[in-house]
Amino acid sequence: MTTTDIKTIEIQKPSVIIPKEEYEGLLETLEILSDNNLLKDISEALSEKKEYRIDHKDLFGKK
Repeated sequence: MTTTDIKTIEIQKPSVIIPKEEYEGLLETLEILSDNNLLKDISEALSEKKEYRIDHKDLFGKK
């Protein structure tokens, strides 16, 4: 990137620029955290004994 590729804009309020993928990840996290039923399901799943859990590699296959 050269200095001619940089664009400057004037912003009135403090701002943060993040990559689109990170922004989408944050939105997904907010969606999950706002769903009480989903949070309950996740909590219950995490509290299960490990011997009853299925490893993701066994479930989805090894890569």
